[in-house]
Amino acid sequence: MEMTESLSLLVAKVRKERPLIHHITNYVTAENCADICLAAGGRPMMASAPEEAAGLTAGARALVLNLGTLDAGRRQAMELSCAKAKELGIPAVLDPVGVMAGPWRLDLALKLLRSGGITCVRGNRAECAALVNEKADGKGIDALAEIDEGKSLALAKDGAKKFHCVFAVTGPQDCVSDGKRAMVLNGGHPFLQEITGSGCMSSTLIGCYCAVARDKFLAAVLGLAVLGQSGELAANFLEKKDGPGSFKARLIDAVYNITVNWDKVALKTERLN
Repeated sequence: MEMTESLSLLVAKVRKERPLIHHITNYVTAENCADICLAAGGRPMMASAPEEAAGLTAGARALVLNLGTLDAGRRQAMELSCAKAKELGIPAVLDPVGVMAGPWRLDLALKLLRSGGITCVRGNRAECAALVNEKADGKGIDALAEIDEGKSLALAKDGAKKFHCVFAVTGPQDCVSDGKRAMVLNGGHPFLQEITGSGCMSSTLIGCYCAVARDKFLAAVLGLAVLGQSGELAANFLEKKDGPGSFKARLIDAVYNITVNWDKVALKTERLN
């Protein structure tokens, strides 16, 4: 089966099965992630209390862990839920927000990865470099703004091999690897960098497709492709007077329209090896 056909089946499967996606995420972008999950056909659950986290994860099809607004309660909930996901074979997506900014969040991310409970990592180049190098450099979440595609692709491959999971390094071009295969995706729009939560939303989309896919590499590729193509479509919806705020609202519409009409989407990739 060709990759394009496989991706089409996954898009349709999410819309048909409406998988429940448990998020332990940050309060800044929780609503955005819930909206994007619904637009793609999934069902979002945003619950971070340690007392119920593992039990709720047990009833979900995928788990998304976002370190953005980390606190002691969320940390405990993530550890408990990740362990439950591993026990039950539920895919877990890690969004290592700001792990290069301080050792506490980097320590948690590495602990989750070493537990073997993480299926896919989705982060920007600085975040992924901190994980691979196991070093927090004290900079903010937008460090390493100058992106080199070759280095990002190598980073994705290194991360996948080191932690035995799918690694997705996102930026102007997205690089995905499972240690054996690798893909570079083109697409998107500059406004994706001008709104809060585009990275978090891409992690949610990856979670949606991990919930229904046997091949988690393809699930990660598809999640990033949906967001990138939706960014382009959202920009086309805009009028001259519009800016990032209008773009953000249009992005939800675009994810809905693209996943409903996926057969008309031309996937933009640079290479697969």
